[in-house]
Amino acid sequence: MATKNLLLNIIEPVREGLSDAITFTKVAAKDDILRIPRRYPFVDIANYSALKTRGYFRHATTTVSTELGGSATTNTEGKLGFQLPNTEKLILLYKRVGVASDGTPKQGFTIKGSKLYNIPDVVVSFAADSSFKSGEKIYEINLFDFGLFISGVDGEDGISIVVDDDVNQEFALVARLG
Repeated sequence: MATKNLLLNIIEPVREGLSDAITFTKVAAKDDILRIPRRYPFVDIANYSALKTRGYFRHATTTVSTELGGSATTNTEGKLGFQLPNTEKLILLYKRVGVASDGTPKQGFTIKGSKLYNIPDVVVSFAADSSFKSGEKIYEINLFDFGLFISGVDGEDGISIVVDDDVNQEFALVARLG
């Protein structure tokens, strides 16, 4: 079981034309944990380079450094990093790919609830969707009920997604920011 940050995609609604491509984070193994931290290390922003080129990020360095404080990869909760907006500006996309290894479409996951707002765990199960046998389906998961801010793990300002079935699952976190 491994824990890694879910890649963040920042979409600028004020830009005309297509947005940057959405990058999904693939689950590597059963019971993996994908974390949504309150503060994102810049290395976990999927379209960071494109945003920096367009002037969205204006600091001189492309990593968190002594200039900005903190670390590029660890301990961003208490240090600098990109702070997520309120949950109404966040979109969690879930992609089902193929079928479970035993041939049944039982994929599912659990979003650990918000400790700050006393929100219980949210279990998302697709066991009843027997029509899904192959291909891809993309679903939007509502994060609005998690309160104003993301929080859910003791000692961290973030929430965790635990994949409890097969590994043919991918997630994308999208923040709509101007």
